Amino acid sequence: MIQQNSLTVSTNQASRGSVTLYSRAAAFALVVVTSLGFLAMNAYAQTSKQPGNTRPASKQRHRLRITDGDIMGVSLKADKAKMTEIAADLAKRLRTPVNLGPSLKTEALTVEFVDLTFESAMALIAPRVLVDYEIRANAKPKALAIYLMGFDDPDPAKNETVQSPSEAMMFEGNTEDEPASSTEPQDDPLQVDLENNLLTIRSKKQPLIAVILTIAEVLEVPTEIKHESREIIDTVIKDTPFEDAITRLSPDIRLYVRADLTRWTRMPLRVRLVAPEKVEVQ
Repeated sequence: MIQQNSLTVSTNQASRGSVTLYSRAAAFALVVVTSLGFLAMNAYAQTSKQPGNTRPASKQRHRLRITDGDIMGVSLKADKAKMTEIAADLAKRLRTPVNLGPSLKTEALTVEFVDLTFESAMALIAPRVLVDYEIRANAKPKALAIYLMGFDDPDPAKNETVQSPSEAMMFEGNTEDEPASSTEPQDDPLQVDLENNLLTIRSKKQPLIAVILTIAEVLEVPTEIKHESREIIDTVIKDTPFEDAITRLSPDIRLYVRADLTRWTRMPLRVRLVAPEKVEVQ
């Protein structure tokens, strides 16, 4: 009997020990699950409090990339993007005013191209594109304004971008008396001819100002003289695109041109003579 009781007691103790082990394991599992639950709830609460997470992010309708260098590259992917948003993004990245024609202000654009040149890219964005440039010697043309328009939108005024400052001397139209004969002598020291946008300049030791005034008269554009230059021009330039021919005369000349990227034409707007730029001595 004593041995049996001893065995019974031993068995009961082992049973209690097993129950205690299982209980502790179950309690530990409950604590782990509860802790994970609290962590999940806490993470959800923190995520919910983050700004901008209360609503799903709106889909971006266009992506624009500008790569600058010797030749600018333009990449654009647009999926029914508003023209107003594309124009604003272009203006910001190019640091150039971009003006929308009335017919495009409510339009959307779907297009995709990669690393096109500036003018080729602009021509794909709108039915008609005008770009006003400033052109000078030994420098890339600088875009002053971009006009994205529909076919029926009116062209901007010729002086919309480049206007005359009050301190400049302005010359418009014919600046000299008409000669008695329409045939000019071949030994004229200053001759300027324009044919198919190709300019021929023959100047025999003539003042730069006189050459500029004659060129502007032939091109039928206003002239601004902001500097009393004493430079003398002695040169012959034959059948050269007017942009290259004019800027070849002096680094102090600024030529303003409007490029129609749809019709592939270029129209002179104004000629300006400025003071020489100061060279910093290091």
